[in-house]
Amino acid sequence: MVRRLTFRSAKLANWLSHFVTNMKKNTFERGIGLFDKHRVWDYHASENGLNASVEDLHNSFFQVHIRWRKEDCEIYGTDQLLPNPDKLDCFCDCPSDGPYCEHVTASIIYWIMRLDDRNEDVNAESAADQGDSPAYQNLMTRFAGLVRSETPSYQRFDVNKLRLLPDVQTTAEQIVKSVMTRDDQ
Repeated sequence: MVRRLTFRSAKLANWLSHFVTNMKKNTFERGIGLFDKHRVWDYHASENGLNASVEDLHNSFFQVHIRWRKEDCEIYGTDQLLPNPDKLDCFCDCPSDGPYCEHVTASIIYWIMRLDDRNEDVNAESAADQGDSPAYQNLMTRFAGLVRSETPSYQRFDVNKLRLLPDVQTTAEQIVKSVMTRDDQ
């Protein structure tokens, strides 16, 4: 279960929601978990980016570097630049294969929440989608497409590779055949 992030600024909530559309849901959830457990250390932000050390759940530290160009930013508040979430240059020295790992996500959440803490806007909005935002709808569409493109595991099951006791083998074959014939109907 993902904790709700509550913002004072609707603009920051929308920014984070847009950023999340570029990653897997479980990556975002793990990033929130690291943020919740206060695993972001040695955090430094500037107008060109941010750096942080993030401790994962196995007590290993990873260095996160996030950069943006001033030209890709808009003014937020009186003195802060808010970068385009699609034009972030993110690096983490963890072994993750994607551009956005949970360490980068935790650092971004930490940065956004610090910005929001300084915000004077009283219009609070939750970043946890209730199913009506375009970002949430986009994620659900992508998920549905992935589900349709995958072959169900029971159809990939090869009974010939199953090595069980003879009486269990027979029962397993009967179950697989009944499921397969039900799916073909």
